[in-house]
Amino acid sequence: MAITVASLAGTPYEIPPTPAVPRVHTAPPVFAYGWNNARVTVATGPSTAGRTKVTLTLNAAGDTIFLPFQQNEVHSVFIDTAAIVAAGGVTGFLTPNLSGCRIYIDKVVGTNNLVIYHANALATGPYPGPPTPNPLDMDKETAARAAALDTQYRNSKAYWTAPAGPPPRPLNLTNVSGLGATTYYTSAVRTVRNEQAAGRANVDFLGGVSVVGELVNGIWQIRWQTYGDCTYTGKTVAGVNMQVLTTGQLPT
Repeated sequence: MAITVASLAGTPYEIPPTPAVPRVHTAPPVFAYGWNNARVTVATGPSTAGRTKVTLTLNAAGDTIFLPFQQNEVHSVFIDTAAIVAAGGVTGFLTPNLSGCRIYIDKVVGTNNLVIYHANALATGPYPGPPTPNPLDMDKETAARAAALDTQYRNSKAYWTAPAGPPPRPLNLTNVSGLGATTYYTSAVRTVRNEQAAGRANVDFLGGVSVVGELVNGIWQIRWQTYGDCTYTGKTVAGVNMQVLTTGQLPT
């Protein structure tokens, strides 16, 4: 069953980077998908540290569109909302948990159709460094990382707007929203600071960021959640119980 955006307020979702999805475009580091080939069925169950594990199975009749992810690549999917509404059966969207990645959302001008991008640029340096990983730097991006992520997005968008190739290209796209670490990790940094202010030593953060979409009355609602918990001297990973820290909505 597709995950609802309302459930993000209370359920921390662990969303994996699999399964593999058939591509309509492969030109590393740019990869693209069509919505109808990216359908999965969704199952949920208990995971570790208070999370809910999401299990995805590729299924031509699945009710959820899945956008994959790989390090140092950009993956995007064209979501033909009009065709989905006409055909019925699809109500959800998922992409793997974010950790330094960015989401970009373009809209096809004059429609409710979308292209959603999941971009990663780990090669620009260790996250969240440099020079060394620091949980207080989680909501920061170096200039090099920001530029690399934007380049990934532009290169991927160029595929969808190119005149050559079968329909739906060329798409007339306009950017409507995006989500990066400078936004989704703010609550994580605040949580670390709160533990430090309480006198905790060696505070570190464990958690994740999930992005979920739900089709409601022909319009996509795309929401995100940040969840997690801290370790510190006297509290090990075995004591972690992740909770939702914040949620937000991406304009579509």
